Formats: sequence, structure tokens, C-alpha cells
Amino acid sequence: MSQRGNQYTELPSRVAGAMRVEAIVVASGAVLADRDAADATLPSMIGNQGTKVDGRCAAYTPTSQPLEHIGTDLVAIAANRGAKVQRQLAPRHAPRLEEVDRPLDNAAGVATMLEAAREFVASGKPPRRSVLFIANTGEEKGLRGADYFASHPTVPARSIVGLVDLDMPVLLYPFTDVIAFGAEHSTVARAVADAAKSMGVTVSADPMPEEAIFVRSDHYRFVTRGVPAILLMTGFANGGEPIWKDFLAHTYHKVNDDLSQHILWDQGARYAELNYRISRALADADQRPLWYRGDYFGDTFAAGQPKAERQPQP
Repeated sequence: MSQRGNQYTELPSRVAGAMRVEAIVVASGAVLADRDAADATLPSMIGNQGTKVDGRCAAYTPTSQPLEHIGTDLVAIAANRGAKVQRQLAPRHAPRLEEVDRPLDNAAGVATMLEAAREFVASGKPPRRSVLFIANTGEEKGLRGADYFASHPTVPARSIVGLVDLDMPVLLYPFTDVIAFGAEHSTVARAVADAAKSMGVTVSADPMPEEAIFVRSDHYRFVTRGVPAILLMTGFANGGEPIWKDFLAHTYHKVNDDLSQHILWDQGARYAELNYRISRALADADQRPLWYRGDYFGDTFAAGQPKAERQPQP
């Protein structure tokens, strides 16, 4: 069923009525080295069937038929919508649950994605590749929303060429670096490094490889279908490490991930700008993102795809 144009999909679990929201900024008519791009239709995130307009937003229903007319490569930006934390209260009689939203995990990721989408439209310059924005659900139930979309995409699966995942930026300190989990596997890392450098931000190596974070968030369902992807988070520099460790120990998946935290909204704005620059670079590049030659994930899930020679990690 649908409500106000948002798609409700029954997942293969007890979690029914889960909502996934999508939007797409369609490419200009420019011709790329790998694919032709479609015309400049800009669907918005509200309901009803999309119509073609010239440089403005049109409405698009995610429940409509796949966009087969988009014969272009796409760059995807995904953010899990974040589950509500259920806190067991102790009433005198019947138990009840209180639902608490989590601004950092992952309302901040969704807000970042929406701001990047807004910047694409506000720029007045359609990207050379279309950009698909996906707000998944069910991440903490086993990446189910991402898995459903990756299995039933609303665009031709072959057209999704790269993905940036936005999950839980910790906006509690002035970040000076970011971590691109999975950067060592594909050329998506180059777009991240260039965008970060333009803002005076560095890209750091995975500071907690023992956590295997690269295979634990929504992007991984696309990786297993051959799509080069990264997960981007704020880094450990400039005092970030103890703040991250304290957040993970005392706030992560707990009810105190709320607005009483000292959230630095200006850092959220910087993080959103960085993500816009990354996605703009991926969308406008002559070459689609490629797995590195000899990489485990590329060899396992994209054996027939072209590969890039590995370069030192930025």
C-alpha cells in the first residue's frame, strides 16, 4: 500500500509496513565515456507520477514502474532511516514501551542526504550522471531495506555505478578528517579524497578494522551486487577519538542519543557540503567508479567488470 506517495513494502520478517523513500536527480543530456545520460527531469520526494519539466522539480512516486527511460549511469547516496529505540518503562501494572528517536544514528545521515539533494537542485546544473537518493529502513534488522532495493531497484540495476552510504556521523566536535570505510577497494576513494582536500579535510584509514564495519551497513548489499561503495563517517582526529569511543560505549543504540547532546550543527553543515562535493564528483566524472584489480570484493562480486590499477590510499 502507499501513503502520501511514500512506498510501504512488506519485508520477509515480522516488520511490516516499513517505509523506504527515494528521490532521483536525473542527468543532463551530456554524453559520458561509458553511457549516454538522460534528459534533465528532476523528480522530487513527494507523491504522484513524475512529469518532465525543464530544470524544475517534478513529483515522482517510488511505487511507480521502474524508470526504464533512464538509460544512464547513476550514483546512489543511501542513508538508513534509523530505528526507534524502545525503552522498557516500569509502570505499576501493564508494561509499556516508549519510543525515542536518535538524532545522530541516523537522523543526521538522512538530513545530510536531503541537504546534498537540495544542493544538486539549487546549483541549477544537472549532473552528468543521475543521482539516486535512498532512505532505507530495516538496517538494524539485517540490512533488509537496502537488500530489498538492491534486489528490486526502481532503475535498471546495471545503471547503478557507485554508492556513498551515510550512517551515523558523530557531530559532537569540529571534525578535521573523515573515514571512508571501504576506500581501499575502489576508485570511489579518489572522489572522497579530492572533495575532502577542497575543504581542508583529510581522509584517514579505518581506525577500527576489527569491527569489520565495511560489511555491516546498507551499502554492503550493493557491494554484493558489484557496485563500488564506501561508508563515510567523521574521523578520529582533532579530539574525535575519545568522543567516538564515549559515544559508542554510552550512547550508541541507547535512549540518550537525543537532542540533549551538544550537537554542533555547523559541523553537520560541513559534513553535508562534503557529501555533496563527493557525489557531484562521482556524478560528473568521465569514468565510472571501478574496483581495483585483484581486490577481493571486486573479484568476488564484479568478476566481469573493468578494473582499475590500485593506487596508494589517499
